[in-house]
Amino acid sequence: MTDIMPTIEERENLMKQISVSQTGFHPRSIQQLAVKRKPTTTLDIECNHFLRTKTDDFAHGHRTLEYQLWLEAGKHEAPFPQRPDESYNSNVWRNFRKQYGFYTTAEGRKISEAIASMYPLNIPAPSKVGDHTFEKYIRETKLFGNNKFKAMALERTKADLQEFKRLRIKSMGRNPPIDESGQILPPENFKKYERRIIPPPERLPTPPPSNQKTDSLGQRYVPKSKPHLWKLSYKINHPEYAAVKKEIEKRKQLASKKEGHENLKPSVQMLPSPMTISKQ
Repeated sequence: MTDIMPTIEERENLMKQISVSQTGFHPRSIQQLAVKRKPTTTLDIECNHFLRTKTDDFAHGHRTLEYQLWLEAGKHEAPFPQRPDESYNSNVWRNFRKQYGFYTTAEGRKISEAIASMYPLNIPAPSKVGDHTFEKYIRETKLFGNNKFKAMALERTKADLQEFKRLRIKSMGRNPPIDESGQILPPENFKKYERRIIPPPERLPTPPPSNQKTDSLGQRYVPKSKPHLWKLSYKINHPEYAAVKKEIEKRKQLASKKEGHENLKPSVQMLPSPMTISKQ
């Protein structure tokens, strides 16, 4: 008897939750809300990761050994073999039945034995794209008959290339090249220019406040309260003492000028004589 093939739902949902309905009653839809689990959030994932990770692995504050090895492996190029096998046949996987006469469906023979008989396997040469990119292949061949679809494919290829460059720059920023002293090395085409911005002149030191004083111990301080009035005088208490003093001086000058005009004697008037009149 042949086995019954499972349905798609049974094959994809391996652990299906079975809800048994009792004979006396059937659970309402509103009652299932209390049994339904809440959706998993990012906080739940982080808490579970914290609980299943040992405290010694992350509490010391240093990078893990696996992370350091991953960074170190990213600094080196891919280990391509310098001398690839010349007797490599690319059809070994495609037509290995016709080429080598392997029949995996024969009775009494397992698949592992057929694969073991293919060894030793020849390693192919590494595939280096160089200038023969996929964009060049689309542009120079008649892969697309419609120019619209061809332009869309070229734009998508250029966008993928820009995304690849952006991700590579991010990877280099995460693991930058470092010299012997531990400083980050600049890129190859980096040019250091002189600073064109003239720095502003340095500010002069702030002068001390005018009311700064020195106490008996030699420490400088600024008094927070006004000095005590040891005597009551018009000069200290009046806010406009200077204006009042000028006004008094002005009035004194006017009074002295007035007194000087009053003290001057009137000049003597000479009457003309009859001789001077006859001469005229």
